[in-house]
Amino acid sequence: MKFFRKISLGLIILTGSLSTLIIQADEKSNTPVIILKLDDLTYKPNNESWQRCLDFLAEKKIKCSAGIICYALDKECSSLFDFVKEEHAKGNIEFWCHGYRNRKASDPTGEFEGSFEEQKAALEKCQKLAQEKLGFKFKAFGPHWSKTNADTARALKAIPEFTIWLYGKPDLETASGKYVYPRVMALEYKTFVPDVNKFKAKYFKEGIKHKCLVLQGHPMAWVKDQRWENFVAIIDFLISRNTVFMTPSEYYEKEVNGHK
Repeated sequence: MKFFRKISLGLIILTGSLSTLIIQADEKSNTPVIILKLDDLTYKPNNESWQRCLDFLAEKKIKCSAGIICYALDKECSSLFDFVKEEHAKGNIEFWCHGYRNRKASDPTGEFEGSFEEQKAALEKCQKLAQEKLGFKFKAFGPHWSKTNADTARALKAIPEFTIWLYGKPDLETASGKYVYPRVMALEYKTFVPDVNKFKAKYFKEGIKHKCLVLQGHPMAWVKDQRWENFVAIIDFLISRNTVFMTPSEYYEKEVNGHK
């Protein structure tokens, strides 16, 4: 009798272990859709970091998105405007609103920490410049070096052309009337610095729990070889997992809006 009890107990333990292994395997096998959120485009990409990044992604046939700080559109910079128009027509890079102000370290607050009126005016100015200089309005918004507040949500709701809030606050999604992509992890483990090993650790601990990840990075800061090499290694890792790369609006239309 004791013999059969031991066998039964062993089977229960074995079955439980197998179940745990299967659950872990399922989690490991999940591959989130990736949206590359590249920040701080203010000129035609002609320096080593930005151009090298976009050339690399184009060679790999990877879609991405680039945030324009819109003070750059308030200047006469035909090379930037022509570049954006050309890439926008191809559809492989989605350009989004990264605010207007080019914040300095001496500025006490960010652009989207103020009143409703101030934030709405800034967003409207960005959309006006985009239409005038680029020929289209932005669908997505993400603040440049700024916190956000309830008035950010109100300002976004007042501008119907925006449908997406990158790294928005989930608790303000309803108030904004926009689809919020939360921040789970980024390309960089600290601002400006990619690290493939730290990325993998975070990816397997948190990232694989999600259907989609928006990964922020700053190409203009990847001039140092070690930073660039780690970015390339991260992309190669994601490719090895048969990752699907989309733009913010593409994912929204296919996976969110299309299922309403």
